[in-house]
Amino acid sequence: MTTHFNGAAIIGVGLLGCSLGLALKARHPKMSVVGIGRRLESLEIALERGAVDKITTDVAEGVADAELIVIATPVRLVIPMLDQVLAASSPHAIILDVASTKGAICAHAAQVCPSPRRFIGCHPMAGAETFGPAYGRADLYQDQVCLIEKDSSLHTEARERVCALWRACGARVVDLDVSLHDALLARTSHAPHVVATALALAAQAGGASKDIIGNGFLDTTRIALSSPEIWRDICLENQAALLPVLAALRGILSDFEAALAAADASAIEAYFQQGADARRDVTET
Repeated sequence: MTTHFNGAAIIGVGLLGCSLGLALKARHPKMSVVGIGRRLESLEIALERGAVDKITTDVAEGVADAELIVIATPVRLVIPMLDQVLAASSPHAIILDVASTKGAICAHAAQVCPSPRRFIGCHPMAGAETFGPAYGRADLYQDQVCLIEKDSSLHTEARERVCALWRACGARVVDLDVSLHDALLARTSHAPHVVATALALAAQAGGASKDIIGNGFLDTTRIALSSPEIWRDICLENQAALLPVLAALRGILSDFEAALAAADASAIEAYFQQGADARRDVTET
């Protein structure tokens, strides 16, 4: 299955979009890639870095001749951007997104896209605490999981080409059940960002400084450095799934707090043992 496209357009040239452009150009140097965005400064950085060949702030102009269109905007902009793209692009164009939430996006796509649907919901589980095109790199997706929507309404060849594209970028493709995605990611991605931020705030409030912090703090709070704008939007978009996870976390911490207050050694040891078992279970199976 070919991973070359007769023209590609990347809408949003932040870390994910710029990295995908660099990966595409590394594999297909002659493929024309247009960068589309709101901020000329970011577009110019992507252009200077070779992630794109041309830049524009005009969505209709940028997608008009593209066979592949990647929507790499903040999650709250994906749905309105998809509507703009559908109005301006070729009916044969393959469209994908890279957002961290999928339910509302894929439901909207199912309503507005012609059948069989050539919009494929994707979630490459790659990223870093850094953000913006200056930090994009061609190997960002190497050995990372990319969740790709699987549904009978999708255009079969379009989906196969999207899968081939991500594999060519080094990612491991995993079929995505959209109905489960947001609830699972609330537990494994979105809540961890909330907790990492809470830990950083608690340390600051307690007067911690770089001279007296351990690796556990550094490892756990690294992701608190991520873009506040991006994580604001992810949390708001996944509010329904995230709220019960935060409630469950409060309950777990409350039980531990009670055990600690009672100096219940066996309960405290059991807490840590259960946590170790749970981590092994979810990471090794």
